[in-house]
Amino acid sequence: MEKVSPTDPADIDIKFTQDAIDQLGIIIENDYTFENMIFRLKIDGKGCNGFDYALGFTEKFDGDINVIIPNTDDKLSYYIDPFTAFYSKKGVVDFVQDIENDSQGFIFENDNEKQYRGKFFKDESKAPPQV
Repeated sequence: MEKVSPTDPADIDIKFTQDAIDQLGIIIENDYTFENMIFRLKIDGKGCNGFDYALGFTEKFDGDINVIIPNTDDKLSYYIDPFTAFYSKKGVVDFVQDIENDSQGFIFENDNEKQYRGKFFKDESKAPPQV
């Protein structure tokens, strides 16, 4: 099976809000259950309105791209696989907390999401390059 060609980390322009940076730092510093794990942004599925994303702590996999989060003195980074990187080169990661609905978590908004709605995959020019 072919693999997606890796993306240069310099081509990835994903910003983290200050809330996301703060929460990620708190988790890494205080939650020992995530020791030796990495924070990952991953495409988790596809619907008519575009991709679904998963953000959280997992183990590292071969081929993962490590991206340093700007404005963190190189202390914080995230990992992204080549497939996700190809479709998610620009966007924003935020941490939201909704006390009224008792929900919280990291979210990703892909700046290029509109071009990946519907059955875009039938257009071969939108397919990631293979190794």
